[in-house]
Amino acid sequence: MTIRKTGMGDIEALAAVERSAAELFLGTHFESAIGGETLHPDKHARAIAEGAHWVEEQGDAIAGFCCAHAMQKSLYIDELAVGADFQGHGIGRRLMETAIAEARHGFSAVSLITDRTLPWNAPFYATLGFVEWDKPEAAILAELADEEADGFDLARRIAMILRL
Repeated sequence: MTIRKTGMGDIEALAAVERSAAELFLGTHFESAIGGETLHPDKHARAIAEGAHWVEEQGDAIAGFCCAHAMQKSLYIDELAVGADFQGHGIGRRLMETAIAEARHGFSAVSLITDRTLPWNAPFYATLGFVEWDKPEAAILAELADEEADGFDLARRIAMILRL
């Protein structure tokens, strides 16, 4: 198991990881994510260019990834995904710990938006020190508006922040 910075040549493999990770949503209100849109390759490329994208490899496979970008004074987590075959082994935690450690070198916080009701989303981030962001900055509000336009139920979404 190795965490490393993502390279542009990894982008094609990331959609398969994300699709596999979405299998976790089977039987939940988020089931529509299975087989749905994945993070656009341009977002991956932007994060890679910013040095804010990491993968964990298990053998020759990319087991998971964390894609982030600079957003005002925080490092914003666009996506954390761990392939179905690799879930439950601490990969997501290691990827997030890597992102948090990197964020300490230039950001005052790490931020994200996730599902507030799935038992493995917001509670997982809380174990890393994230708390609900009651009054998020304008950029986070814009992300929430984009999510609403994409059909997300904002009552199920939560903005979270980890102040560094």
